[in-house]
Amino acid sequence: MAKDDSRTRPTAVAVRALRHRGTGIRSSRLSLTRQLLLFQLSLIALVLVAVTAISLEQARGSFESGARRRMLTVAEYTAANPLVRSLLDSKAVPQQFSIPVEALRITMGVDQLIVTDAGGHILASPADPQLLATNLAIDPTPDESDAGWSGVAPIGVNDYVVAQVPVLSDSGVVVGTVVSARQFPTVDVLLASAAPNLITYVGVAGVLGVVGSLLLAARVKRQTLGLEPEQIGRLVEHRDAMIHGIREGMIAVDADGVITLANDSARTLLGLPADAEGRAINTVGLDDAAVRALRQQDGGEIDAVLVNRGVLLVLNQTLIHPPRSLPEVVTTLRDRTELVTLQHDLGSSRQATDTLRAQTHEFANRLHTISMLMQLGDTDAAVEYVDAVTRDRTDLDNSVLTRLQEPAVAALVIAKTSLARERGATLVLSDDSVLARVDAELSTDLVTVIGNLVDNALDAVAGTPERTVRLDLQTLSGSAAVRVTVRDSGPGIDVALLDRVFEVGVTSKSALAGGDAHGYGLAIVRLVATRRGGTVRYRAEDGTVFEAVLPLVAARSAEQEEQTRV
Repeated sequence: MAKDDSRTRPTAVAVRALRHRGTGIRSSRLSLTRQLLLFQLSLIALVLVAVTAISLEQARGSFESGARRRMLTVAEYTAANPLVRSLLDSKAVPQQFSIPVEALRITMGVDQLIVTDAGGHILASPADPQLLATNLAIDPTPDESDAGWSGVAPIGVNDYVVAQVPVLSDSGVVVGTVVSARQFPTVDVLLASAAPNLITYVGVAGVLGVVGSLLLAARVKRQTLGLEPEQIGRLVEHRDAMIHGIREGMIAVDADGVITLANDSARTLLGLPADAEGRAINTVGLDDAAVRALRQQDGGEIDAVLVNRGVLLVLNQTLIHPPRSLPEVVTTLRDRTELVTLQHDLGSSRQATDTLRAQTHEFANRLHTISMLMQLGDTDAAVEYVDAVTRDRTDLDNSVLTRLQEPAVAALVIAKTSLARERGATLVLSDDSVLARVDAELSTDLVTVIGNLVDNALDAVAGTPERTVRLDLQTLSGSAAVRVTVRDSGPGIDVALLDRVFEVGVTSKSALAGGDAHGYGLAIVRLVATRRGGTVRYRAEDGTVFEAVLPLVAARSAEQEEQTRV
C-alpha cells in the first residue's frame, strides 16, 4: 500500500502561503539581508570606535614613554652644558639665560626648557616668559640627591611630559635645575596621525562586513526555505496552534530517549506531566511497553495498538532526521477505547442474539419431538422425554449455580453451554470452579472476558474432530483476584499471529470458522484486564490456553485518587 505523504504537505503549503502573504511584510519592513547588513555595519562601527579609542590611548602611551626618555636626555644634556653651569654658579641675572637656553630649546626641539635656581625660582623660560620669577615644583617626590626625574606634570594649564635634572657646580653642590618638557598632542593630531591606518581598517572591515552579511543572509535563507524572520515567526505560531489544537496526541522522542515535543492531547492520553518536554521518556511515569513503543526507531508503524493506563491507543509513527540533530520518532496517538467499547457492546448484543437463537432452536427441536410423540399417541414416551429434558436442564443449572454464585456469570455460562451444543461443541465447567458474589463492576468485566474467550475458543474448535472447551473460574485468595482460564482443543494460534493476538484487527476466525470476525475480542479482553490492573496471557497446551486475572478491586488512576482526596 502506498504511503500517504499528506503529513508533509501542510508544511510546504504553509511555506508557500506565507511567502505569498509575506510580500506585504517585506514592503514595510527590512528584509533579512538588509537587517544583517545593517547589523554588521553597526557592529563594525562600534568596533571601529573602540579600536580608535584604544589606538589613541596606545598612541598617547607610546608618545609618553618615548618623550620621557628623550626629555630626560635633553635635561641631562642641558644640565651638563658648561655655559648653563657657569651662569648658575655665578648667580647670573635672568636676562643672561634667555639667549643660550632658547638656542638649546630650538636645537633640541622641545616645547619647554626651563632653568631654575637651587630654590626653584625660574630664571629662564623662553617658550613662556610669564613663568619668569615664579617658583616651579613638578617633581612629586623631591629629594636631596642629584638624581633626575621624569613623568607627567602640568605646566601652566596644559599637561606635559617633563624631565627634571639638577645642575651641579664644580664642587658638587646643587646650584639649580633644568626642566625639559614636551606637550601631549591633541586628539585631532593623534587622529590625523592614525587616519591612514583607520581608513584602511574601515575599508577592509566594510568590505568583509558587506560580503559576510550577504553570504550569511544567503545561507540563512537556504536554511529557512527563503522565509523572512516575520514569516518564520508566523509559521511557528501556526505550527504551535495546530499541534496543540488537534485532538490527536502527538509526541516526538529523539534517539537518546528525550521527549522533544508533546502536545496537550498526548499529555492527556499518556498521563504525562506538564514538564515532560526535555525529560527522558523513561522518567515520566510510562510503563515499559509504552516506552518501547514510543522509542522504537523502525518508524513507519501504522495503526499499532498500545494499552496504557487502561486506555486503548492506536499509534502511527514516522522517523524523521532533522538537520544537525538526532533522529526523532514522531508518534500520533488516537484513543480507540470508546470505539472498542462500542464494538464490545455490539458484540455482546450479537452474543445474546446468538445465544437466544440457539436456545430457541433447541426449544423448537424439543417441542417438535414432543408434538410428534403426542401425535403418535405415545404419551408415556412424551412424558419420559419431557422428564429427561427437564432433568438435563436442571442438572445443568444446578451444576453451574452451585459453583458460580454470581448470577450474571452463571447465566452467561449456561447460555454459552447451549450455544456450544447448537454449534456441535461441548463447554465444560471445571469441577474446581468457584466464584462468590462480586460487585457489579467486576461482574460486568467477568462477563466480557469470559464471553469473548469462550467465543474465541468455540470458533477455534469449529471443524476439528474433538470440539471441547473447558472453563475454569477460581478466586485467588492470596492475590485477591479472579482467574479465568479457557482451554480449547483446537489447532492452536497461527505462528504468524503469536506476537499480535491482542492487537485490534488481528484475527484468524474467518479462516477457522468462516464467521464475521473483526479482531476486537482479545483486544477487548486485554483492555478490560489492564484497566483493572490485571493481566491476560496465553500458552500452547494441547490446543490454546488463555488465562486472565482480574483483581477484585480495580486499580485506580492518579486522577481518580486526586478526585477522591478532593
